Amino acid sequence: MAKKPAQKPAKAKSGSAKAANGKKPDRARLILRVADGDSDLLRILPFGLSLPFRGLALHSRNGRKTRLHRAVRKLYPFLQKLESAALGAEGSLIGALPLEAALKNDAAIERAIKVFEVAWQLDLIAIVGPSGQRIGSGKRTVPAGACGLSVDQAERIYVERAVRVIFAKNTGALERLPGEAMALDALPRLRILAGMNAGALGEVRVKLGHRFGAILTDQVDTDWLNALTHIKAFQMHALGNAFGPAATEILDWDPRYLLAFAQAFSAPEQIAELGLDLRLIRSPEALLAIGTWAVRDVTDKINEELNKRGRPDLRERQHETDIAVFRAMLGSDFASLVKQPAPIITAFGELLRNIRMMNPGPERSGIIEHIKTFCARYLDYMTPEALAALELSTEIEPDETAGPTIPEIVGIMNGIWGKPGLGRVFFEQHLQRKDGVMALRGLVDDYREMVLRGSIQRKQDIATIIITSTVLDRAIARYISA
Repeated sequence: MAKKPAQKPAKAKSGSAKAANGKKPDRARLILRVADGDSDLLRILPFGLSLPFRGLALHSRNGRKTRLHRAVRKLYPFLQKLESAALGAEGSLIGALPLEAALKNDAAIERAIKVFEVAWQLDLIAIVGPSGQRIGSGKRTVPAGACGLSVDQAERIYVERAVRVIFAKNTGALERLPGEAMALDALPRLRILAGMNAGALGEVRVKLGHRFGAILTDQVDTDWLNALTHIKAFQMHALGNAFGPAATEILDWDPRYLLAFAQAFSAPEQIAELGLDLRLIRSPEALLAIGTWAVRDVTDKINEELNKRGRPDLRERQHETDIAVFRAMLGSDFASLVKQPAPIITAFGELLRNIRMMNPGPERSGIIEHIKTFCARYLDYMTPEALAALELSTEIEPDETAGPTIPEIVGIMNGIWGKPGLGRVFFEQHLQRKDGVMALRGLVDDYREMVLRGSIQRKQDIATIIITSTVLDRAIARYISA
């Protein structure tokens, strides 16, 4: 029986785990070789002539960049095909863009780099070194033969190009960015920062110092970053002066609080006069409420005095604020005021604004003393509901239907505090609950009714009436212990 002729061994199929020789198969569909960085003229020269010209280009910074762009021209159509295959026509960004248009589009540059990264890691793209050796994926610092630049260096060139596109309309802000901003992953956040005032961005960079890089990463969310773009240069400068190195605390602020900070203050003196007590303000609404306290531009007044003494005008606007007035008036109790909810802070701002309209004298001084007494004795017991129950009138000379003035309210508070069987317990326990607030409202209603009937005069000592009689006990009787 005749032997069958020997068959030739089958060739290893493309894409198999290993080739016949045991080596990993070559999956690359595009190879960037040394010649891919050459000019058309250099490619037609004999090897002996082309080699020195190539060497000159590879030793020049501009020459390496020029060769890189030539290599990218070969690479870009392949990236377009990969993107289209992976994302389809609807998800394609660079597919319909010629290279020249893509280089003017920051999002397209970002997409092209990301597609390249994936393809290189999957060995769909191979990069050849100067000596013809393959540069393995992940070897990001090895120079490529086509341009003499490593992958890291090449990508940075295009990332910097994308950043310049992003900040094309805000070059002042671009100049204030640190080198660490030139990173692929930072591009989405840089698009947000591109809308920020250049001076403000510079102040943020200085005040955050080495922690500035955190805002370019997911260490802070984009809501916080969007809020940051509303910050003004003078606000960040004043915050830095007040907080010192602790200004980095803003990285931990809630985005709503940061936005309120940006919206609340119109003068640096407001922030300077709050100082570290800014930490005590408990909500964005309270911060905005403090921002409504009066601010007065006194520059012209000061300049007039300076000119009388032969001195030049101030170089910057100067302001007086009610923050400073309250701080001077209340002393250590100022901290208790700024810790209050927004309605209380707003009410006190309106009250002070009205007091300022009074002529100096005993009546005005008396009201100020009553404000100091209220803050020192009772403010820490107050809630927004309790203050609303008091129906505080911020008018200095209220009509018959207006709520109690601040002196009358202090009288009511003193009366409750001094009432036998009531006192501190009512403030510490009952006033913190809904039923206690209702009792306080009832007492105020009874007082107003008696004022309207003429049974009680507004100028009478309301504290003594509450302490020594039962005429106002209806609402609070259930809380009076035997």
